[in-house]
Amino acid sequence: MTLLTDTPKLHHVGVIQPDMEAAEAYMALFNHAEDYRGYVPAFECWCIFLKAPAGQAAVELVVPTGGPLMKFNRGAGGLHHYAFETPDLAGLQAEFATRDVRMLEPEPVQGAGNFLCNFLHPVSTRGVIVEYVQPLGPEKDA
Repeated sequence: MTLLTDTPKLHHVGVIQPDMEAAEAYMALFNHAEDYRGYVPAFECWCIFLKAPAGQAAVELVVPTGGPLMKFNRGAGGLHHYAFETPDLAGLQAEFATRDVRMLEPEPVQGAGNFLCNFLHPVSTRGVIVEYVQPLGPEKDA
């Protein structure tokens, strides 16, 4: 069994917001409530995970504080990525490497929650940004 042949579970969809005020307006518009948030220094951004129904994928609002995410969609923000779960991010990264597919970071990065993450390099996906997430402990109840 390889990690690439398993059908992955959708973990979340990431939407970049230009600032915290825009993130608050997004939550108000769709009547979303925040589940938790965390800062990811490696990507220079706040990640606000919204509450999702049990067993459903979450929406993550990404609010950059610097770096290249500030310029995403000319600074307007928008749909950025979707993320799949994997039980073994390092193993998955090694499997992708055997296919000459690389990740953005050489090693997994601590995410905004209790998980590690890394992104496939968009050159391998024709520009679609795909993240993989490895939960580090029991999932929180929604």
